[in-house]
Amino acid sequence: MTHSSGDTDVYREALVVAHTPLSLDPLVDRADPAVRDLGQLLYRRLLRLDQHASPTGDLAESWGVSGDGLSYRFNLQTGLRWSDGSPLTVRDVQATVALVQAQGFPDASLAAAWRGVTLAPDGTAAVTATLPQPRASFAAAAADLPILPAAALARLSTNTMVKAATRVLPSSGPYRVESATTSSVRLAPNRYAVPAPQLHGVTLRLVKTFEAALQALAMGQVDGLLATTPAQRAAVNRLPGIRLHDVTTFRFVDLLLNQAKPGLGDPAVRHAIAGAVDRKQLIAGALSGSARPQVGAIPAGITWIARDQQEVPSPELSARALDAAGWTLGSDGVRQKSGQRLAYTLSVPDAAPLPAVADALARQLHAIGIAVTVQVVKPADFEPLVLVPGHFDLVVADWDNGPDPDVSSFWRSNAAPPHGFNVSAGPVDPFLDRALDSLATVTDPRLRRSAADEVDARLSEDTPAVFLYAPELTFAVSDQFSGVASPPVGTSGSRFDSVAAWRKADT
Repeated sequence: MTHSSGDTDVYREALVVAHTPLSLDPLVDRADPAVRDLGQLLYRRLLRLDQHASPTGDLAESWGVSGDGLSYRFNLQTGLRWSDGSPLTVRDVQATVALVQAQGFPDASLAAAWRGVTLAPDGTAAVTATLPQPRASFAAAAADLPILPAAALARLSTNTMVKAATRVLPSSGPYRVESATTSSVRLAPNRYAVPAPQLHGVTLRLVKTFEAALQALAMGQVDGLLATTPAQRAAVNRLPGIRLHDVTTFRFVDLLLNQAKPGLGDPAVRHAIAGAVDRKQLIAGALSGSARPQVGAIPAGITWIARDQQEVPSPELSARALDAAGWTLGSDGVRQKSGQRLAYTLSVPDAAPLPAVADALARQLHAIGIAVTVQVVKPADFEPLVLVPGHFDLVVADWDNGPDPDVSSFWRSNAAPPHGFNVSAGPVDPFLDRALDSLATVTDPRLRRSAADEVDARLSEDTPAVFLYAPELTFAVSDQFSGVASPPVGTSGSRFDSVAAWRKADT
């Protein structure tokens, strides 16, 4: 790769964006991953996630939770400053939360995480957040909220947020915005950042497609990019002089079973399906190795609580169990019982690599006498026309759980749409609900692990779904850069966790 002298000590990345200009305000247009990634370079939060996805201090040098789980106290570091030199204080935290809680705030999920929370400052460097009811995921919410300067927010309302999203604000992260156009965003070091960044700058080249980003990397016009699918990872892996850093996400992919469909209401059939699925084969084939196996309900990316369970797939045992339950093989190789055939449609959104995963699952289930026809659905139609109304037999879906292990929105009995995504049509399990409630409210890590184990045990017995894997992202960067250490788990923005330590070799 060749670099011009003007690029010395500057990292350049091709960033795929949904649209331009890119929002410079991390509270606006958060649905665009590029906005969140840029925010990681510019802004800090009360807490951050460590390499195990456990919340730890960021702006807060220490924090604690009351015994009843209702109050969280954050003690800010001393001497914090914005990139314009002004002090960063509790007042900035209050102003940010007030904006998020204001009527009309554009991000409903972020607003929900802070609804009903009251803040009580203690001087300029400590604040206590009080919740209306215990919610263990609040620490993760604090790690997801970028704190913005109160002076800038004082002139802003929810009605003017989107219009003002491209204005340059003082930052608290390692970099500040130097300039921004529809084609690039140039960042300069924040001289008040601790630790001080080693690079002289970061340039984000805004492109519409991964193919454009890949071409720019291949031609030496940029130094890095993010690959989000196995095919993209394979493409970038063919380039010379590129180092790959894989990050396991907090998402999970599962095979969801609709128990209202004939045959799938039989626990023997659901257990047989679970026993026949070979995750390692699935990952090695359809995913080209770019995923982490997941056996239980807790996303594998949340490593501080997720158990490293070993799967033992056995199609032979699954076949015997179906025989014992009276599901016999017909002349066409499909099992049937009392005139009911185990033949189903597997619906999947047309979003790579999910269709390839569905095809692989169909082959695995065919081996035990279950016929599966894969139906690929437009992504925009999948949730409203297939998932929510329950118009499916089986589905393969990719879910974003976030960094907290509370999976109540997927499996609690009252989490049917629009309150959640429990669409498996299974009977109410009060023991599962109790375990989920404990997982959602207790804050002690030991007690949360115990609750998570109980959730896994109950879901394993009910088998409303077969959990398959946690997807991975791949950060590809030129080997001319040292100090690049992406965490093993996280989000796309996590690739910048160590950016202050990045260095570039002399050219």
